[in-house]
Amino acid sequence: METINGWTDKTDLLLSHPFGITSPSTGISSSRRSSPDDNVAVADGSHDDEDSHQQQQQQQQHPQNNCNGCSDSDYRHNKHHGGYDIIDHAFGYTFPSGLRKELQSNGWIGDDVQGVRGKLSQARTKMDVDMDKFLNSFLGSNDFVVQSSSKRDHIRGDESAFFPREERLKDDFPTRYPLFDQLVRSIERTAMDRLGTTTASSSSKYFEFDRSKTSVQIARYPGDGQAGYPRHCDRGAACLNEEEHGQAPTLASAERLLTFVYYLTPCDWDAELDGGALRVYSSYNNRREHEKMNETESYFDITPFADRLVVFRSDCVEHEVMASLRRERIAVTVWLYGRVVRLDESVGEEVVMPSYSEKTKSTTIHTSNLHLPPPLPLPENTYDNDGNRETMFIAIPSYRDDETWPTIRSLLQTAVLPERISIGVVWQVDTSSREEVQFLTDGEEYLNDISWNSYTNFRSLTMDFRQATGPCYARYLTQSLHRGETYVLQIDSHMRFRPNWDEYLISQLKKCSNTVKAVLTSYPPNYNPPDGPGANAETRATVLVPWKFGSEGMLRQKGRLIHPNYHFGDGKQTSNDNIPCLLYAGGFNFFHSSLLDVCPYDHQLHGLFFGEEISMAVRLYTHGYDLYAPPQTVCYHRWERNLLRRSNNDESDLARKQCQALQRQASLDIVRAQLRGEGRGLGSLRFAEQFAQELGVDFEELAVTSGCENANVASEAFVDSTNDRPYNTTSSAMDMANMSEVMKLVSGFIG
Repeated sequence: METINGWTDKTDLLLSHPFGITSPSTGISSSRRSSPDDNVAVADGSHDDEDSHQQQQQQQQHPQNNCNGCSDSDYRHNKHHGGYDIIDHAFGYTFPSGLRKELQSNGWIGDDVQGVRGKLSQARTKMDVDMDKFLNSFLGSNDFVVQSSSKRDHIRGDESAFFPREERLKDDFPTRYPLFDQLVRSIERTAMDRLGTTTASSSSKYFEFDRSKTSVQIARYPGDGQAGYPRHCDRGAACLNEEEHGQAPTLASAERLLTFVYYLTPCDWDAELDGGALRVYSSYNNRREHEKMNETESYFDITPFADRLVVFRSDCVEHEVMASLRRERIAVTVWLYGRVVRLDESVGEEVVMPSYSEKTKSTTIHTSNLHLPPPLPLPENTYDNDGNRETMFIAIPSYRDDETWPTIRSLLQTAVLPERISIGVVWQVDTSSREEVQFLTDGEEYLNDISWNSYTNFRSLTMDFRQATGPCYARYLTQSLHRGETYVLQIDSHMRFRPNWDEYLISQLKKCSNTVKAVLTSYPPNYNPPDGPGANAETRATVLVPWKFGSEGMLRQKGRLIHPNYHFGDGKQTSNDNIPCLLYAGGFNFFHSSLLDVCPYDHQLHGLFFGEEISMAVRLYTHGYDLYAPPQTVCYHRWERNLLRRSNNDESDLARKQCQALQRQASLDIVRAQLRGEGRGLGSLRFAEQFAQELGVDFEELAVTSGCENANVASEAFVDSTNDRPYNTTSSAMDMANMSEVMKLVSGFIG
C-alpha cells in the first residue's frame, strides 16, 4: 500500500457488507478540474437542494470555490478514493410497490392512466438551456461577470422534487408516510455516530454527520429511451476537492457526503430491455491522466432492480443515469451531509475501522482497465485470525484456446485471496507447431503484475490436439492434477469472473446442509472478448432446466434467468439461499474435493459432447449429491465459438474419423445405460429412476413431461414470467439496526 502526500492510496480496497454486493474501489480517484456541469450534478434528480439558494449566494461571494482555471498543482493534496455498495432485497419484496402507492396516494407521483399529475416537476428542458444561453450572451455583451455555475448546457428529461424537510419533521409524518419514514430513518440511523478509519498515518480521518441537513428527493425518468442524466458528481463544484490544501470544512459548511438511491421500479425490470442503469465511473490520479484515459475508462452499470439500495460517496463517485427504454424509472435519493475530519485536527477518541485492504495488502493485485460487473458479496468473518485458509484447485481443460490465459488472469485478479489458488491446465495444442505451443501456453505477460506464485501453484499437461477425445477425458486429466486442495472449481478455458468470486463460492457452499455432498453449478451468461463481460453484464442467477432431445437421443438443457426477488425454500428459517436443481453444467461447477474420490470424471467416455452433463448429473444424484445454482451470477462464459479452436477433424485421416465415431457411439451407450440405472459409475444412495421422475423426463420415450419444463421451479420465479403475484408474502425486510453496517462499509471510502 503506497502513501502519497500523506494520503493512503487504497487502489484495491475491498469493501464488505452483510446484506448484498460488495465493491472494490473503482480505481484511484481523480484529482481534476471541475467542469461547469459539476455545479449542477446530483444523483437521479435536480442539482439544487433545499439549501440551493443559500449555496448559490455563497458561490457568488466566493467565486474562488469554483475550480475552473485551477492548475494541477492546486490538486496535489486532493486525492480521494471512489467506491460504492449495492444492497439487494434491502427492505423486502413488497416494500417498493407499497412505497410507490404511498407516494401516489399523497400526490407525489402522478397516474398517467387516470391523467393525474403529481408534484414532480420537469428538471431541465430545452427551453431552460436556450434561456441560459441567451442570458449568458446578453450579460456577456454588457460586460457583466457571468458565474460559471450558470453555464448549464445539458438537457434532462426527468421529473423530480425534494421532499420538504419541515414536512418530515411533523409529528404525523410517520403515520401519513410509514414506509417513506422507515426508509429515511433507516438511512439516517447510520449517521448517529462518527465513523472512520485510523492508521499510523497522521492523515487518518473520520466522518462527522449533520443529520439536520439530510435531504430527500423523488425522481421519475420516463421510459422514452431519451431522458437520462449526463456524467456528474453529487458535490458539484466541490466534487473531488473536499479538503482543499488540507483544510477540512467546518460543520457549519457541511456538504453532501453520502448518496443513497433506492429504486421503486417494477419487479420484473430487465437490464437490457428496460435500461435505466446507474453508470458508475472509475477515476484517476490527475486531470491529464483522466483526459488521456477517458476513452477506455472503466465503469460499472448498476441495474435499477426493485428493492435495490445503492450507496456511494457524494464527493468522489462520478456517475451517469442512462435512459430508461420502455418503462418509467422511479427512485428515492437520500443525501447525508457532514464533513470529513482529519485525525490531527480532531479531539477525542480515535475510531478504529480496519479495512480488507489492510488484511490483504500482501496479495494486492493491480487490475487492468476492464469493464467489470459489480463484485459479489463478501461474507462476514472472511479472514481467519490464525492465518489458516482453505485452498482451492481450478481445473481447466484448454483446446487450442487463446482465451485460456485471460481466463486465468481474470481468476486471479478478482479473487480475494489468490495465494490460496492452484490451477491445473491440460493444453490440447498442435505440438508440431512451435509457434502455436508458445502462443497458447506461455502466460508470462498475463501474470507479470499479479502477486501469485505460478512456480508452486500452476500445473499443466500438454497433449497434441489430434489425440484429444472430447471434454470428458480432458476433464479427467485436469482432475488428476489435483493435489489435496480443499475445494475444486471446474471451468472452461474461456471465462471471466466477478470480484470476490472465491470467498463467495466457499460461503455459498457452506450454506448447504451437507457441504461435502453439495455442488454449485449453472450456465454462466455470455461475455465477448477482449473487454470481458461488459458494463451491462447480467448478475442474476441462472438455473438449468430440461429443454429437448437431440438426434442422438441425449437431453439438451438450457439456463433460465431467475427473478432476483424470488424466495426459495419451504418457509423454514434457513440461511441457504442457493437454488436447488437437478442438472449439471460441465463448464462451471464448484464442490468439496472429496467428490473426486467418489464421483470423478469417467476417462473412458471418448468423443462425448452432448451426454457429458446428463451423465454426471445422474451419477451425482445416485451418489447422494445435491446440486444448487448460486443465487447470483459468479462468472461469464464465451458462448461464441473461437475460430482458433478449430476442429481436430482431418479429412485425410479417414481411419481416425471412423474410430472417433465408434468411440462416440460406445460412450452414448454407456450414458443411456446409466440413465436406465444399469451403467457403471452409479452410486447406491439413490436411484436413476428417481432422478428421472424428479426431473420430469422420460429417457425411454425421449420426452420432457408436460408441466416439468421448469425442473420443479415455480414459473413465476423466472424473469420472463407474466405472473404479478408476490413471490414471497413473508416480509424479508432488512433489520434497520444493521443498517449501521453500511456506514462501516462506506467509511472505507474516506481514503
